[in-house]
Amino acid sequence: MKKYILFSSALFALIACTQVNSTGEKNITLGDDTLASVEISTSKVDALNALAEMDEETEPSKLLFKASGIEPGWFAEFYTDKLRLLVEYGKDSLIMDNQKFEGLDNKDGFIFGVQGEKDLNKNVVINIDNKSCIDAGSGDKKDRAVVVFYKGKTYKGCGSFVK
Repeated sequence: MKKYILFSSALFALIACTQVNSTGEKNITLGDDTLASVEISTSKVDALNALAEMDEETEPSKLLFKASGIEPGWFAEFYTDKLRLLVEYGKDSLIMDNQKFEGLDNKDGFIFGVQGEKDLNKNVVINIDNKSCIDAGSGDKKDRAVVVFYKGKTYKGCGSFVK
């Protein structure tokens, strides 16, 4: 819906500029008087193409993997370009944008870590081991065993890939 509104607004703005002459100049008039002349460097078609390309470049983030555990309650979500971590039953959280999770489905396991940050609260290590795990909260069998180290605490649980 947001894309539709943005596209509609841009289209309306481009269509509203009807007084562009062949030299690329727009005259702003009031009655018969010309108030200003503005040089237009982009055609309506070029502007629409640029808007369409801009829309194609912003691909929505896709959820790849979810993990959770209890005592204390926590969960982590791995997206194509970010990590979302909530710990202590939601009292604390961390969102890390612009991340890459290539190899997340590696048969040998996966380790994600950010250490050495000046802000120690952003240091995190997540170890995803390729062995099945029984979720302590639901009793469901999950694909991977997960251990999270964050702010000096260890959180254990299970995780699965989102299909």
